[in-house]
Formats: sequence, C-alpha cells, structure tokens
Amino acid sequence: MRRCYLARTLILIFRIMKNLAVIILITMSACSVQGQHIHSFKWLTGTWHVKAGAGLIVERWKFVNDSTYRGESFFVKQKDTVSQEVIELSKRKGFWYYIPTVKGQNNNQPVLFKVLFASDSEFIAENREHDFPQRIAYRRVGNNLYASIEGVKKGKYGKQNYDYETGGH
Repeated sequence: MRRCYLARTLILIFRIMKNLAVIILITMSACSVQGQHIHSFKWLTGTWHVKAGAGLIVERWKFVNDSTYRGESFFVKQKDTVSQEVIELSKRKGFWYYIPTVKGQNNNQPVLFKVLFASDSEFIAENREHDFPQRIAYRRVGNNLYASIEGVKKGKYGKQNYDYETGGH
C-alpha cells in the first residue's frame, strides 16, 4: 500500500515538475522574443539644437526604415555650418547599434556602440573598447532631448551632457 502511495506521489511530483518546466520554457521564449523586439526610435526624429559658445550644435534625425535611423550633427556659427558627425542607428543581426562616424577621429571610420537598453523614450549604447566615449545615452522628455557621452580617458572619468531642444535649422 505504501509503495502505491509513494509511486502515485512521485508520478504527481513528476507531472508538476514537467508542467513547471514547460511554463518556464514558455516564459523564457516570450522574454527572448521581447528582448528581440524591434524598438521604435521615432521619438528621436526631428531637429534638435543646443547653444554652444557663440553658436549652436544641431542634431537632425530621420527615420529611414524599421531597422535604420540616420542622424547628423553639425556646428552652426552665424552663416557657417561645420559638419561634426554622421550617425546611424541600425539593427544588425538582431541587435541595435549606434554608429557614429566623427570627422577627424578613428581615421574617419564608423565606431559601433551596441544598444544595451532601449525604451519608448530612451536608449543607452556602449563600446567598452573605444577610447572615449565608452557609453552614449539619449533620453527624450517632452520637447527636450538629453544626450550624454561618458567614459574613461587617460585614466580619468569624464562625462559631457547635451541638453537639446526642438527647433528648426
């Protein structure tokens, strides 16, 4: 009698564990799909500017397609406009990358920063191998766009903030 009770108990425990394992697998696959979700960065599109000395830094973002956004940054002083960088925010092999090409840096070659976090109004990208910055972040709050670059250069931590506002140029 005890053997039957023990066998039934073990079978019941096995079924419960099997069901629990299925639930865990379903949950993990759902999380995996959510982690691969194509984030919309449309909140980034538009023209943004911030005062810098005697001029303005202007950053302009455009939607290209579901996996690519293009940005450009330039400095405007009176009637002179100097291009600073072109930027691509694109999805490659299932991951989003922030890819700036800065004039006069990195042999004018693009540098990939992997997007580690993204929401409907913010993202953080990182490349720990890059000299400076190692981390780039953007966050939109209303009509403002807050961008920052940070990291360690020559053994010292540094961070630069850019508090953009909307505006045409």
